[in-house]
Amino acid sequence: MTVISTAFAPLARVTAEGVGRVALPIVVVPHPVGDRDESVVHGRGAEIAALCAQLLTTPAAQLEREFRSKQFPLPDALMPR
Repeated sequence: MTVISTAFAPLARVTAEGVGRVALPIVVVPHPVGDRDESVVHGRGAEIAALCAQLLTTPAAQLEREFRSKQFPLPDALMPR
């Protein structure tokens, strides 16, 4: 599994496919990660930790079905204009 911000999730997907990990679970966090209120960061961190724990205890076959074709498009705010 990898944890990455929305801005880099598409690259993580392409990289995972390039090394033969087409079903790599990718946990996406809002971008930017910094410049947030500390309580917001703690809350998101707790949510992400819980999701990671869930993924780490999920059978590999189930993760494969869920993540094999999952797409991670760039958010509109990050698209060049």
